[in-house]
Amino acid sequence: MLVVVAHPDDECLGAGGTIRRHVELGVPVSVLCLTGNDERNAELNKACKTLGVAEVHTSKRGDFDVDWSLSHEIAQTILRARPKIIITHSVEDYNRNHNFCAQIVMEAVEWASHITMFDDAHRVEHIYNMEINSLLSRPSIMVDVSDCYDTAVQALKQHKSQMSKASGFYPHLYDARTRLRGVQAACDRAEAFGLSPLRHAGPFYPVNSVRSLI
Repeated sequence: MLVVVAHPDDECLGAGGTIRRHVELGVPVSVLCLTGNDERNAELNKACKTLGVAEVHTSKRGDFDVDWSLSHEIAQTILRARPKIIITHSVEDYNRNHNFCAQIVMEAVEWASHITMFDDAHRVEHIYNMEINSLLSRPSIMVDVSDCYDTAVQALKQHKSQMSKASGFYPHLYDARTRLRGVQAACDRAEAFGLSPLRHAGPFYPVNSVRSLI
């Protein structure tokens, strides 16, 4: 699993419990963050260590440096990590960088899977879109994170530079949202995700990427 986020702390706010649950199931998880600085990257590394993330890729780009050039960097990370699943932001998110990150990831996934571009092309199987501030109106899947919630909260607390902002808005948001999604998923705590359909533009993909519907 590869988690691609715009900012340090997005990995916890959107998918902290899901990351931890998959780590406990033995799934290797990598995180790629597109922006950051020394302080926030240190917090990101501590948070990911708490969650059990295998590999963390940080950046020192500022918020206004998120652009289409990142598509190549994301594609290279996909080729190294070779994930079956990518978790990233939703295009429904109001935050400009969250929205843009989701679009760039879709492009990177496409190009990383082209055998005309890369001899070691890799086709991701699923792209899931997480919630941060904006709730998804029609989630595709709910992940039960009840048993992983406490660890996810401990990871979130590692982002000390952000947790006190807006009168502690972020931890309160994560608490309320996972409770809401838990009600919908008939469990204590849950995280919700949308599902982005993969493009199929022609005979450009690895042979094993062509699948039946059943």
